[in-house]
Amino acid sequence: CTDFQTANFLRGSKLKVQFLLFTSSNPSCGELILADDGIKNCSFNSSLETKIIIHGFRALGTKPSWIEGLVHAILHASQVNVIAVDWVYGSTGAYPSAVENVTKLALCISQFISKLLALGVSGTSIHIIGVSLGAHVGGLVGHFHGGQLGRITGI
Repeated sequence: CTDFQTANFLRGSKLKVQFLLFTSSNPSCGELILADDGIKNCSFNSSLETKIIIHGFRALGTKPSWIEGLVHAILHASQVNVIAVDWVYGSTGAYPSAVENVTKLALCISQFISKLLALGVSGTSIHIIGVSLGAHVGGLVGHFHGGQLGRITGI
């Protein structure tokens, strides 16, 4: 299992992004997807819908407490790929520093989605769920994909 990173708000706010895959066969254990060709070598099922969860500002550099509950609720409701975007490092410290990372993070997620699309994933099967500042990131990702993604939910 790979878990969310922890950051110290005194160490700065460099953007370090991890994509963690959760599936119905492994709902409690995040599988790290490497950005290069790691998607092909993991449990990702391109025939299923994909939910991408993006957390918001993390003042103290900790994992969002609600992530596991949301992942379990989604996987209990339907068989999908759930990808949690861990950007704790870039979202920690002063709020303006986290805001400065929004565009870079949205570009990183957009590149990740482009790799999914290249594997045959349908853009309409992708649902982005952004919470707080993550909702702004999700909207920007949708913009970068020209409104061709299936759904964006801002919470």
